[in-house]
Amino acid sequence: MKKIFTALFFAGAMIAVASSSYAGETETKDMQQIYEECGIGGLLFPSWPIGASVSNFTWDWGSTASTSGLTTPDACKGGKAKLAAYIYKSYDSIEKDLAKGDGKYLDLLALLSEKTTEEKEMFIRDIRAKFQEVVEMGDYSSLSRLEKAKLVYSIIQDLA
Repeated sequence: MKKIFTALFFAGAMIAVASSSYAGETETKDMQQIYEECGIGGLLFPSWPIGASVSNFTWDWGSTASTSGLTTPDACKGGKAKLAAYIYKSYDSIEKDLAKGDGKYLDLLALLSEKTTEEKEMFIRDIRAKFQEVVEMGDYSSLSRLEKAKLVYSIIQDLA
């Protein structure tokens, strides 16, 4: 019990110090928002704040959530991290769907990019056009999976 109390005290002190260091951020979040919107819990449970908080605390005592929430508060909510993770995890299937022009992976990509049903067709068409330019680059085939996923992510960000 003493170890748990010490760990909680240390985590609280670390968060308090980090909070005061980043107090000048344009969008500051309180610790409750950070635990609900950021870190591993924010990725796993974006619509369930209690689940996100419990997950963040259980996983790593909230250090990932507090670090991401204090250093890059704009990245916590809105699905950017979830979108990036999805692109990396599903890259091979997304690449195939981009070649075909449709598919369930592109449907989810449009959904995670917060495109309406009306915007989806143009969104996919624009991604395909930009992706074709990227693929035609001479060094595309030598890129790692991570580099290819970053390219798709940056295409989507440029279209936003």
